[in-house]
Amino acid sequence: MKLGFIAFTQIDGVLKGGILITDETTKPIEFRAISDVKIDELQKILYGETLESTFLKEQYTLDLINAVENLPDVLLTEEKELLNLRPKMLVPIGHLTKLDPMQAIDKYSHKISDITGKFETLVLSMHPQDQKLVVPTSKTLQSIYKNYNLLEPFSRIKNAIKYLSEGEK
Repeated sequence: MKLGFIAFTQIDGVLKGGILITDETTKPIEFRAISDVKIDELQKILYGETLESTFLKEQYTLDLINAVENLPDVLLTEEKELLNLRPKMLVPIGHLTKLDPMQAIDKYSHKISDITGKFETLVLSMHPQDQKLVVPTSKTLQSIYKNYNLLEPFSRIKNAIKYLSEGEK
């Protein structure tokens, strides 16, 4: 199974994004980064304060997933809003987050527990279009989670983007 991880970070006030495609051991297969989506003045006005949280992250995600040579079996993100992009994508997208015991889990979500106790329990949420994939995908991710922290690749992406940005200076 190929996993895709997408993450975003701010560097010098500029939002940058990256995608990391890995195998089941989270070993890198492919990496791409992006930081220059063209935004016109009208878009800035219309999106206002939501420009970064919606338009840029959505555009970066679509640009990045379209740029990879190795399409993942599932694209994982820490940004729940990106689930809305599913109808525009060829691959399912899942939101990974740490379990909040005070928050109910809906029918589009499933827990991913670490039976070894090394990692915190996660919740995988998917778009309603992929409702039938939630349980099988979370079970596959749970088998991976026994040995590999599924949240750690997001940090790798952010660190790689920072590293690349330092080289641009």
